[in-house]
Amino acid sequence: MTRDEFLNRLGELLACLPADQVKETQEFYAEAIADRMEDGMTEAEAVAAMGTLGEVAEATLDELPAVPRAIARTKRKSTALLWALAIVGSPVWIPLLFAFVAVAATVYICIWVLALCVWIVAAAFGGAGVVGLLFTVDGIIIGHVPYVLTSMGMGFASIGVALLAGAGAWTASKQIARLSALWAKKAVSPFWKDRGSKSRRGAEAAPLTA
Repeated sequence: MTRDEFLNRLGELLACLPADQVKETQEFYAEAIADRMEDGMTEAEAVAAMGTLGEVAEATLDELPAVPRAIARTKRKSTALLWALAIVGSPVWIPLLFAFVAVAATVYICIWVLALCVWIVAAAFGGAGVVGLLFTVDGIIIGHVPYVLTSMGMGFASIGVALLAGAGAWTASKQIARLSALWAKKAVSPFWKDRGSKSRRGAEAAPLTA
């Protein structure tokens, strides 16, 4: 089988996928075949090293996230079946989809509310410190030394706590940002997969034969 025949047949087997994804997969295997031909294989040997068309098509579908993979496999069998399942199952999957989105959004918001609360605490102590220093000025004006010392002490203490809380808030925000990014990635994983997985597949697919 020639490279063009292999790629054309692969495109037919992957017709259940979006056109741009089919083209990307074809380009990937075209490059893999070209690499093996540069290493001394004949065109037929390089094509054979990719595996059978069925294996390649199944491997491509297996790399999809769960939801697109299920849709592609159903569409591969019958487009009419896919539409029938979508319509008949809509009373089930539409509420589940909305529930999933609501839960994902709620968790994401709650994560950032934690960061906001820490910043609010820091701001509150900072505000209390400023007020304490203003009271200090007022005490100086009226000439009440104990009042001045008390207000000054409370003001500087509050500002110190605010600085410590602010530092903690900054550290917490960075950690929460990391956690929220991980959560967002987990939330979309049934629907989307990092494109980097294709390059990892390229390193493993069809090893060179001696």
